[in-house]
Amino acid sequence: MPQRPSNREIKALTHLGEENALGPGDFKDIGEKVFAGMLKKGWVIEAPGLPGKYRATIKGLTIHEGEIIFAGRYRN
Repeated sequence: MPQRPSNREIKALTHLGEENALGPGDFKDIGEKVFAGMLKKGWVIEAPGLPGKYRATIKGLTIHEGEIIFAGRYRN
């Protein structure tokens, strides 16, 4: 089971979802280091054609088995 995301990572993952492409500049308290850590863990991927922007992966959206983040809500 992957390590549970921090509150800042959960905030970013919740806003990203699988549709939105956002970067560190879109959040006032989440920086490059947080996104670099999530990229290393496989929770986000760089959005194709959008430098500095990221999209969440299903691995990043799954906090615990059966608990997935969708559009700012938890879905069991």
